Amino acid sequence: MRKWLRMILLGCGIMIALVVLLFLGMTWYIHANKTEFLKQLTAQLNDRLNGKLTIQDIEPSMLKSFPNVSIALKKVVLQDSLWQQHRHALVDVDYIFVRVNTLSLLRRHVEVNEVTLQDGTLFLYTDSTGYSNTYVLQGTGDKRKASNHKDANIRQLLFRNINFVIDNRQKFKLFQLTINRLDGKVKASDSTIQVTVLSNILSKNFEFNTLKGSYLKDKLLQLNLSVIFNKRTKIMMVPPQEIRIDDHPVQITGQFGFGEKPPPFQLKINANQVLLNDAATWLPPNISTKLNSITLSEPLDAEADLAGHMKFRDTPDVRVTWKTTGNVLVTTMGEWTNCNFTGRFNNEVLPGRGHTDENSAVTIFGLSANLSGVPLKADTIRVVNLKQPLLRGHFRSAFPLTTLNSATPDDAPILFKDGHADADLFYTGPLLKDDNTASSLQGVVQIQKGAFSYLPRSLDFHDASATLRFTGQDLLLENIRIQSAKSSLQMNGAIKNLLNLYFTTPEKIAITWNIRSPLVDLNEFKSFLSPRRKAKPSRSQQKVRMGRVSQQLDVVLASSNVNMQVALDKVIYQRFTAQQVKAVVDLTNTDILLKQIALQHAGGNMQMAGNVHQEGNNNYFQINATVNNVHINQLFYAFNNFGLDGLTAENLKGNVSAKVNLKGNILDNGTLAKRSLSGAVNFNLRNGALVNFGPLADIGNFAFRKRHLDSITFENLSNTFQIAGNKIMIPPMRIASSAVNIDVQGVYGLDGGTNINLDVPLRNPAKDTDITDKEEKRKRSRRGIILHLRAVSEKDGKVKIKLGKGDDGRDDGGKIVDE
Repeated sequence: MRKWLRMILLGCGIMIALVVLLFLGMTWYIHANKTEFLKQLTAQLNDRLNGKLTIQDIEPSMLKSFPNVSIALKKVVLQDSLWQQHRHALVDVDYIFVRVNTLSLLRRHVEVNEVTLQDGTLFLYTDSTGYSNTYVLQGTGDKRKASNHKDANIRQLLFRNINFVIDNRQKFKLFQLTINRLDGKVKASDSTIQVTVLSNILSKNFEFNTLKGSYLKDKLLQLNLSVIFNKRTKIMMVPPQEIRIDDHPVQITGQFGFGEKPPPFQLKINANQVLLNDAATWLPPNISTKLNSITLSEPLDAEADLAGHMKFRDTPDVRVTWKTTGNVLVTTMGEWTNCNFTGRFNNEVLPGRGHTDENSAVTIFGLSANLSGVPLKADTIRVVNLKQPLLRGHFRSAFPLTTLNSATPDDAPILFKDGHADADLFYTGPLLKDDNTASSLQGVVQIQKGAFSYLPRSLDFHDASATLRFTGQDLLLENIRIQSAKSSLQMNGAIKNLLNLYFTTPEKIAITWNIRSPLVDLNEFKSFLSPRRKAKPSRSQQKVRMGRVSQQLDVVLASSNVNMQVALDKVIYQRFTAQQVKAVVDLTNTDILLKQIALQHAGGNMQMAGNVHQEGNNNYFQINATVNNVHINQLFYAFNNFGLDGLTAENLKGNVSAKVNLKGNILDNGTLAKRSLSGAVNFNLRNGALVNFGPLADIGNFAFRKRHLDSITFENLSNTFQIAGNKIMIPPMRIASSAVNIDVQGVYGLDGGTNINLDVPLRNPAKDTDITDKEEKRKRSRRGIILHLRAVSEKDGKVKIKLGKGDDGRDDGGKIVDE
């Protein structure tokens, strides 16, 4: 046994030595004759190619392929005849390693086991006319016929750090792949060829249509593929298997039929638990940019079926389905939580109209979600025409109004406290935020038993009910009833072109209201005189994420213009009470415009017009008013004696008519700013009386103690007062009363500075009652002694009556003058 073992070992050693010697000999032989081999190899290859091949060097590679023979070709460049024009060599690699079975050389048949291309570029170029640099591989017809060689049987092809480019400018296709590693093996039988590829590839561009952009842009592909080609049926099968895109597993299967022209294909792709934003980056920009406005925080399962033909400008039929449960959908409309739905994409909505973006649609089935706390359901939602996506959907919801508190911004204007809403709406509108296509919303929202606070004005309302009817672009506000602490309102209104202007130009929104009420207490609404204040959010509200719609609501309420047609049975403001109020009021973001106001007050009526300009705590106003036959004592009481101290509602009787033109400033608490009033008051007082008027009592102390000046009457009193700040300028006028006649002229100071000249004839008016001629009666009244008095303000602010008169307000000592 030992003898035989030694013989076997000796024989193996001799064989190995012979193989090594043979290998070394062939290596030496190739190396010694490489110049001749390189010349012959280049000539033979150029003879078979219709181009120019250059090989810089050739040498054997012993260590790379032992015990087989491996030949290394350095700097191999293959150029077509028009290379000088387009500058794209078909082959430009630093190394090509060819490994040959050593034993096959002894049989005089080259059996190439492996070809490796390393460090370079393969560039397949076709220009716009259809010319391609790949023609160099075809050779000439004569050369092909003359060749009687036998092709080598290449079993394995390897790429290492190869840039592979297909640039077809005639068919608008561009594929740029950086092949870090590719190992391809071929296994052939009589009926089939099986190709297995293990690769690591960076896809820089994968453009089937350069006008639409690249699929798989800058994506790392791990393509571990096995395909089987049937020689008889000419069908290539792709069995179910897994590839990876940026390390995410994707299942593919399909088949390609090369027995027909153009070759048909079918491909099925499954991507489970993939994030929508990740999957969107696999698609070209014309699709991914539309998906970027939508975010699903949790992965979903998707399946795609593609069927088409491999021909120029053929777009395959694409059908994609997906499903997800418990997801969070974030869009420009807000955050949709607990989102459940299934979906489908189809790029041929109308059969025969082509596989185009315009003929494509995305359909969502069985959607249920919470939009920032508000539950929503939709049987079917469709997005049609992906070139300019338009969303159509039927949405339903029923929810307590308090859930809207979590759906609105921290500084939202409305805080709901009670009530319920039911919504049934049909929406059609653009999907992308920069799309200006008109939206349409139709349907009804019913609100019942609502209670809420309007925070910018600190107003509380309860027992609210309303019908909001959407009619496309417009919103009709029907049967609205709200109740405050003291006021109740019944309203109908309309907002025209709401959907088009809501986000773009809210300042152009015009809201029309028709308002009726049995009672309105304006004291509750004094906050409208002050600037709108921001709401202070609670701690729980501070954590809420807001949607675009709710964030815009406060902007719309602050910026829009409101026109109100008002009919009120009774209105109360401080001590002022009016009945049968009819008014037209416009509200802008800075002004309250009072138009055509008519009301009944104190036995008479008033007509007013004016405006209030909001400027913070001090608001400018201007008013024009006509007063007809109003009880003057009630008028003075209602307006707090117009700021007068000496003359009050208790001192006056009679009916007054007046024309008022005033301007000034009103504070945000509803009171008049001091020294701000200016304008004119033209009045006529009929059947008037002065009762217990202090200055008259003081005059009586001088000379009329027996005439009872504590209550005097007069038939008619008229004049025009000019008002400037705290001064009321009194032009000359006569107070012709039953007890005394007084000629008055001067200035009355609201807070000091009073200086009024009083000429009081001592003649008793009762002596002239039989005289009917007014001029004659006036002349007679000034016969005899006239008492010249002055009403002036003292340092303590009180008005005192003094003897004498002065043209410029100076005291001349006071005296009695007999005229």
